[in-house]
Order: sequence, then structure tokens, then C-alpha cells
Amino acid sequence: MNLPASAPAAVRSSTAPRSVTISMKKLPVPGQGEVLVRIEYCGLCGSDLHIWNGDDGYDWVPCGTTLGHEIVGTVVRGGHGFKVGDRVTAIAQSGCGSCPACLEDYANGCEGKVTLGLTRDGGAAAFVRIPAAQLLGVPEDVPSHTAVLTEPLSVAARAVAARGGVTAEDTVVVSGPGTIGMLAALVCRYLGARVVLKGTARDVADRTGLTVRLGLDLVESVPGSFKPTVWIEAAGASAALEEAVSALPVRGRLVMVALYGAPPVLAANVAVRKELDIITSYSSHRPDYELALTILLTHPDLGELLVETVPLDDIAAAFEKVGRGAAPKVAVVP
Repeated sequence: MNLPASAPAAVRSSTAPRSVTISMKKLPVPGQGEVLVRIEYCGLCGSDLHIWNGDDGYDWVPCGTTLGHEIVGTVVRGGHGFKVGDRVTAIAQSGCGSCPACLEDYANGCEGKVTLGLTRDGGAAAFVRIPAAQLLGVPEDVPSHTAVLTEPLSVAARAVAARGGVTAEDTVVVSGPGTIGMLAALVCRYLGARVVLKGTARDVADRTGLTVRLGLDLVESVPGSFKPTVWIEAAGASAALEEAVSALPVRGRLVMVALYGAPPVLAANVAVRKELDIITSYSSHRPDYELALTILLTHPDLGELLVETVPLDDIAAAFEKVGRGAAPKVAVVP
């Protein structure tokens, strides 16, 4: 296959605001154990937006790094179990492979963990080289426009299933109808749990049409007859934590998957007296991605509902859309 000598990529040029530029970079050369992937779609998330904004706390992302970790693409130089033409998505985070955390398949605990688009070149580009060990094949019946949701859905799947232990016996409130919140509610429904999605009055006004199409109930106030056994907090709001602690029964489960702009307030005394299980969830691992792909098989049109695409060369417009929440997910197309 004839490939170009260089190709466009969204690169951090400095730590100043709006310093992600489209640059021509040499075609990546796969190293030992790696394959080369031609990107079809790359989703942009909050960490990408922080880099675009030049926010404090993200100056550790090296200049010259290509952004993007929510990818779907096609193998163009294969090996290690993958052949040319295979559609793949990637596990965003990997560990060193040999420390105690990695030996337990827990990359979160690895001090040397590597993340696509943050500590190594990511997929907001025409091509990216990725270790084959981080790749998963995309099922034939999952369109690429939907498969780009695999990484955020894996984060939701981890919060709901692996960490929250939600089953068909549970009744669940998910606070925050953003991308992760809506996906978490879909995971709950897939597992057979009763679920409502809680938002603000503005959320209800803006997103009811979408949530109806997703088959989800979006409410401003949880009905008195709906008694949650689990609360998934995806809003990143102290008010949601307070309501969760109040609403959950003795020995209920509170799962915190959101990150907070300021230290949150938690009604600790009430939580202690109720013996609530307070569980945190961050990132995701291979089993979470595998569950996400299985769920996407039941929602092949999910990308049409949630994903808005923007050409890679219009990266400023893409970040403008992410910043104002124009769609649950904005993805660039090289």
C-alpha cells in the first residue's frame, strides 16, 4: 500500500491558549509490537479541551504531542494478530507491563502509564502508530461513526458494571446527562436495571428530545416512587452528591465517575450513618472496552444520535463545539 511521507495531525505547539495547530508530521513508523492505523474518526474530550484552553494543570503534556485518544480506524501496516484492512479501536491507557499494578491488569496504578494523546502521540491525525496489545477489533455490525464512542462508553461501563456492580436487581439514578451520564444510563439499561437520568431544568429543556430517542427517562426531580439502590454521579456537582446521599437507602452504593472543578462537598455524617458504599471510578481497561463494544452491537445507530463530525483541518471549530457542548460527542475526521 502506498502511503504518504507525511500527513496532518492536531499538535500542541505551546502551552498558551488555542495553541493546537494542524501540522504536517512524518508518517509514523511502527516500532516493535506496533501497527499503523489510518484514522477514520477521533473523538475530542475534556482533556483535549483543557489543552486547547491552555488550562493550568495540563502543562505537563509535551509540546509537539498529537492529541486524541478516542479513535477508530483501519490497519494499514499490520502484524501481531492484525492484518491490513482490519477496523480497530484503541485502549487509551497502558502501563509498563511489569510492575505489581500491571501484573494485576490495572494500568491506573502504574507509575509509568502511557496515555494516547497525552504522553504519546494520539489519533487526532491521519495516521497513528499504536501497540497491538492496545487494539481491539471493531465488530462488522458496528459502524465507525458509532465505534468512535467505544472509549467514553468503556468509562461509563467501568463505573456502572465493574465498579458499581449494577445488576438487573438494581434501581439506578444517574446524575448529569452529559456524554458519560447518558452512556452510563444506557449501560444500566443494558444490564437490565431500572434507571432514570437526572439533570437540571436546562438539561431537561435541551436534551429531552435526544434522551427520548435513546429510550431514557430524563427528569429534573427524581419521582418519590423511584427508590434508588445505586446512584451514579456523572455531573461533577456537590448538589448531586448531597441529593444522592439523602436519597440512597442504608447500604446503598454511590459511584463517583465525574471529576470536579472544585473540591466537592459530601454529607459525610449521613453517609457514615447509612453505611453507604462510596465508590470511585476512573478511566477503563480491556474488559470495559469489550463490554462497550458488545453494547454498541445493540445500538449501531448511536453515533448518528450522539456524534457530530468536524474536518480535522478546522480544529478551532471543533474545539468551539466541544466547549459549548454543541453535541454529546464531537469527533474530527482527518
